[in-house]
Amino acid sequence: MGQGLALTMKMRTAVAVLALAALAACGSSKYEGPPLLKVAGGLAKATVGQVTGRGAAGATKKAAPVTRADIEKYGIPILRAVIPVRSADALLTISDQKGNVITWATTDGSSFTLREGVLIQTRGLGPDLMSAQAPSAAALRTAGGTHQRIYFFLGEDDQTTRRTYDCTVTASGSEKIEIYSRAHNVSKFVETCSRPQGSITNTFWFEGTEIRKSRQLASGGLGFIDFERAVD
Repeated sequence: MGQGLALTMKMRTAVAVLALAALAACGSSKYEGPPLLKVAGGLAKATVGQVTGRGAAGATKKAAPVTRADIEKYGIPILRAVIPVRSADALLTISDQKGNVITWATTDGSSFTLREGVLIQTRGLGPDLMSAQAPSAAALRTAGGTHQRIYFFLGEDDQTTRRTYDCTVTASGSEKIEIYSRAHNVSKFVETCSRPQGSITNTFWFEGTEIRKSRQLASGGLGFIDFERAVD
């Protein structure tokens, strides 16, 4: 699609990428904004090679810091995604949208689908989150609320594994966070989920009723992904 931007500020390990699968949960409404490759030119192409492990010319060059001026230049929504276990740090643009379900993508076709800012699917990252029965954003900002989460993960044997968690939400007060030199006043909520084999914790920073920042489980192989809504 040529609309996703992978600007890597630090990468130490390669990410194995599978072919992009069709996202049945999303509709056919396409975002038609200008290609963000112009923001970084060859840098974007180089970092895509580094993310996918395919190797691109200049991939070993150190990326220049990304500024707010860079990401606001084209006036389209941008989401930042950081995968700590892979030292991957990418800027994403919208590739598909239907209502409150938005798919964000990199230039290589790796994608992240979120509903109201809650991760429900990944593609092209290897051990993907195939789908998730996840709570609404409103449920995640309701202190004391309880709900169930169901994850469907893709394993190394290409078999899908289901994990079911019982979850509770705790309010952790107000904070001020900064995303690309812009301050945001947010309220932090922690979702603690457990099952007999273990527990996980997802964290959400709400600006009003919208998720501005989050740390959410993707899969056992990917671990957690940090999302920041950089440009609305």
